[in-house]
Amino acid sequence: MRTDFGTGIRKGGPPGVLPRPAGETRRRPSRAGDDSPGKALTTPSWTYPMTLEQESIWLDGRHGDGPSHHLESFALELRGHVDRQAAASAVARIVARHEALRSRFVLDGDQLLQVVLPARNVPEMAHHTCSPEQAAVKLRELARRPIDLAASPMRATLLEMSPEAMILCVQFHRVVADDWAMRTFMREFAEHYRACVEHRPLRSAPPSMQPGPYAIRQRSTPRDPAALTYWLDNLRGLSPDTATTIPPTQAPGAPPHCDRVAFALDAALAENLRAACRRLHTTPLVLLAATTALLLHAAGGARDVIVGTPVSYRGAADRDQMIAPLTRLLPLRLRLAPGQSYADLVRQTKRKVHEALVHRNVTQHDLVRLIRRSRSGAMRLCRTLIVVDEPGRPRIDLPGATARRLRVGPGLPWADLSFTFVVDDGEHLGFLDYAAHLFSATTARHLAETFRTLLTSSLGDLHGGGRQPVDPARADT
Repeated sequence: MRTDFGTGIRKGGPPGVLPRPAGETRRRPSRAGDDSPGKALTTPSWTYPMTLEQESIWLDGRHGDGPSHHLESFALELRGHVDRQAAASAVARIVARHEALRSRFVLDGDQLLQVVLPARNVPEMAHHTCSPEQAAVKLRELARRPIDLAASPMRATLLEMSPEAMILCVQFHRVVADDWAMRTFMREFAEHYRACVEHRPLRSAPPSMQPGPYAIRQRSTPRDPAALTYWLDNLRGLSPDTATTIPPTQAPGAPPHCDRVAFALDAALAENLRAACRRLHTTPLVLLAATTALLLHAAGGARDVIVGTPVSYRGAADRDQMIAPLTRLLPLRLRLAPGQSYADLVRQTKRKVHEALVHRNVTQHDLVRLIRRSRSGAMRLCRTLIVVDEPGRPRIDLPGATARRLRVGPGLPWADLSFTFVVDDGEHLGFLDYAAHLFSATTARHLAETFRTLLTSSLGDLHGGGRQPVDPARADT
């Protein structure tokens, strides 16, 4: 039953929608510095359970210290004849289309809920006039500013450096968006902006699935016992010697914050990477994950290591265009044996990636419970991540203006170390986002260079036959 709060029951809605407890009054948030309770609202809303992914993200942010670190930034540098009103209207239309972007995420008693507000409840886009130098500072500040999920899961800001140069910056909480969802946002922004400038309606079909109904369907689907059995066996025997990150180099006590090191893979290294993929019938993700395992081994000599990687649940037509987090972090547990060659490590990693994809129907909290059942103690599994951003980002074609995607690093750390690799305009780029309260900038730059050295030497071994034992000492970690 779908409940329209304030107007009684709306008949014909999907089953499984949760009613708001009697007597609850929703209030408009008070202004900063104002301790008044705010003005009561009677706007109708619809309540659903959170998806399993949203629940894991919400709980992780809730249990962590300080503001939520689950933030992603989407930024476009706009140059030329930029229509500010069209930009604001395009964002508003996207929010109206996608329920997740106009939802509140709350704990109500013992239930985690997403409360969907009507399409007219679109937050206004903030506008600031600033210099290019001030804009760079403002982007960093926005990336670090927490989002209150009880109010809105996103915010949009337009930074105007001149009438012909602006930056559109949208922050999403990961409870509503993953990388694929941001691609959808980027493509729809271009479509709606163009329609606004050309003063024409955009006749596009609404998304075939929204997160609320998806959560109901997801929670009514039985869990896969084979997946739970696989992860219980895979995580058995974890110990303090299992490497999930490298030892910190900063003194404890600093508040959590994040910084980024950017580096490039030159043309020769990129071609060697592609050649190795062809030779071993695998993907760049597998090769880069194997190299990350070597990095963890090199840092402390551990032969039992865990590398985390995001796994997508998209692929079905009704999910591909839904703005929602349909990605889960899964641990790849790898063992480095004495005398093992890089080719053997790659084959092991390939098998582990395949197994993780087959048995991906688990949540983060499933994994935590399984660790306790395996008597391995309590530990964070995915502290070092490897992410490969697939090519094929949608083209941003705006009338009278050019648009360039800016890569804004996270303000707060998602993991201790997160390596991301992208192909952008033919360049192979790498980014290391690191917890700056754990590692110094010097350490982070050294880790990025060490990774590149390990990848270069390992791919060189493959070219020479691939039987030489891995020797992380060559990286001088």
